[in-house]
Amino acid sequence: MAWLEPIYKQLETSIQKHQTAHAFLIKGQIGVGKNNLALRLASGFLGDETKLINNGGDERIVPDCRLISPVEGKETISIDQIRSLKSFLLLTSLKGHGKVGIINPADSMTYPAVNSLLKILEEPPEDTLLILLTDSINKLPSTIVSRVQIITVENPNKQQTLEWLNNSNETGNWDEIINIFGCRPVLLDKLGHTYLSERIATVSNELHGLLTKKTKPSQLANSWKSEELEINLRLVYYWFSRFLYHYLLETDNHDLMPESLQELLGMDFNLEESFNLLNEIASIRQLKINGKSLNWSLQITNLLSPMYSNMKGLQSFESRT
Repeated sequence: MAWLEPIYKQLETSIQKHQTAHAFLIKGQIGVGKNNLALRLASGFLGDETKLINNGGDERIVPDCRLISPVEGKETISIDQIRSLKSFLLLTSLKGHGKVGIINPADSMTYPAVNSLLKILEEPPEDTLLILLTDSINKLPSTIVSRVQIITVENPNKQQTLEWLNNSNETGNWDEIINIFGCRPVLLDKLGHTYLSERIATVSNELHGLLTKKTKPSQLANSWKSEELEINLRLVYYWFSRFLYHYLLETDNHDLMPESLQELLGMDFNLEESFNLLNEIASIRQLKINGKSLNWSLQITNLLSPMYSNMKGLQSFESRT
């Protein structure tokens, strides 16, 4: 991952000599390679690069590294997991190169778990390294943030993203997918070109049915699976933002926008209401990302209602003058 190399190179010598901070906080968007960087730093610290990267820090193969994540079926990291990590860090290193603990995502820790980790950060065991991962430091208390060295992973550029994806197992034209979902190669590779292409086509058809009054908002909301909501809302947000962009600039190039939306560009819209809808789409999507427990069918029904029947409720007049 070429975009991670400069970050690692800057720390390589000091981390191999164990002369860095005792704890790192790696922040960056989901899917930009934070976990890969964490494993690279851990391997440099432990001097066991090949095994650690290939086996993801499996304790049975790399006994001096432990990964802490929510257990299967849970969304949080418990205090017992952090206590277990502390006990692990206090043990003698089996290979004599220290011990590493990786917490991913760090913002999933419960309040008691955070307090337990704080005690470790205040009095870190000798010759240990803690690596925390998050997509936003705002999700962590300042008491944690102030005791770690922050490493920011920026999104790679489009060319780097394309090159990395084209070298992965699944090939295809990633252009439209990257434009919609951003330069997050690890996430895009995990979801896959086929799946994302099918989602784009499916939601585009569903949006057409909604805009032409062939599908009711409640019907569409009930058909959207919970695990697909974030992606579906991302698509709707992207397309509606493109619609407003073309509407305001009155451009002729309507690329990356479903035809059902293109056909509405000649109408006149209430821009305040339109931008309010755009913000609401973003807000609902963020609630889903944050794991809020809501009546999603009702939320999506209310959200899509203004789009029903050719943007009814958003139009000012029948045509632009």
